[in-house]
Amino acid sequence: MGFLLENCTFCELSAKLIQECESFCCSKESDIDEFFHDEFDGYQKNLLSKSYCFVTETIPHRIACAFTVANANIKVDILTTRKRNRINRSIPNPKRKSQYPAVLVGQLAVFDGFHGMNIGDELMDFIKSWFIDPLNKTGCRYVIVDAINKEKVIAFYQKNGFEYMFNSDKEEMLSLKNDTLLEKDLEDEYKKTRLMYFDLLLLKGK
Repeated sequence: MGFLLENCTFCELSAKLIQECESFCCSKESDIDEFFHDEFDGYQKNLLSKSYCFVTETIPHRIACAFTVANANIKVDILTTRKRNRINRSIPNPKRKSQYPAVLVGQLAVFDGFHGMNIGDELMDFIKSWFIDPLNKTGCRYVIVDAINKEKVIAFYQKNGFEYMFNSDKEEMLSLKNDTLLEKDLEDEYKKTRLMYFDLLLLKGK
């Protein structure tokens, strides 16, 4: 048991809940602050993603962390041959497809005042277990993140079992590029993040 499960309640994030809790922020990540304060609700209303959080049971209530999930997939036909073969080898031959179901963790944040408590690791374990739970209503083989391309962020996901979808940011850029954008624009955009994935089947036997 960790801090979240012992001291917090799991909730769907809503504007009403935010009003009822103390203010929260990620002092170093203004984009994340903006999303969880102003943007998440629009995504939910348009059925593009869902946001959830853990709220302390003590009063005044505080939001310790939050995350956003959306349906996604891994398209193996855009991967390098080596990576495609690696993923396909874990899929029974009759079940192999050009893409496999996944969930995208679009945003994930541990808010100020809750750092240094391993909440990020605990939250990631919760998300993984959520999608292999027998009550999960849809097939989901992988968890995908578009991780900010910073050493500390990448190290967090690697520690939690994620691996790169592509071997380098250049390889990722070339595989995902949109022909309507200039190559310089692509380089600037794709170097900001790195696609990473975790195979949920690794947890099924645990």
